[in-house]
Amino acid sequence: MRIRVDEIPESGRLLHVHWTKDRLERMLPPNDPQGFSLARPLNADLEIHKKPDHVEVTGLIAGQLTLRCDRCLDEYAAVLKRTVRVLLFHEERGPHEEEVELEPDELEYEFFDGEIIDVDRLIAEEVFLEIPMRCLCSETCRGLCSGCGANLNREPCACQKTQASSAFAVLRSLKPGNP
Repeated sequence: MRIRVDEIPESGRLLHVHWTKDRLERMLPPNDPQGFSLARPLNADLEIHKKPDHVEVTGLIAGQLTLRCDRCLDEYAAVLKRTVRVLLFHEERGPHEEEVELEPDELEYEFFDGEIIDVDRLIAEEVFLEIPMRCLCSETCRGLCSGCGANLNREPCACQKTQASSAFAVLRSLKPGNP
């Protein structure tokens, strides 16, 4: 969904966007290995206001994601509830240097062509920002056995427990006082 800035009334524009699983998948790169999808449709309630030098987008994005645990590889449901506040500035007014260090209050700034706001891209970015760097089904997740691959949350390890030989095992034979 795209909105022309010149069509936004002075009082602002209210927007309700309902995303299904298909709509999110269209925003992902092909063969994306992220391992997440929508468990329930996503709803975004946004307000778009024109200001003299920028466009302000505020609102709430809510839904439920299906994520894959990084330890045990099981899928689990995660509630998505993100408050949105993005300030869109015309690209001409953006920094012209190669690298610019942003201040914490500037992290909600974005730049666009000044004419059209790509609402779908904006929503997708906010959803991607809400996905944790390390997905865990629970803090106590025990993961997979590195030997047999058993999910240690559901079943015991089937590996033969062998004493791993350590490079420092020879030090155990040394006794204090022996040269």
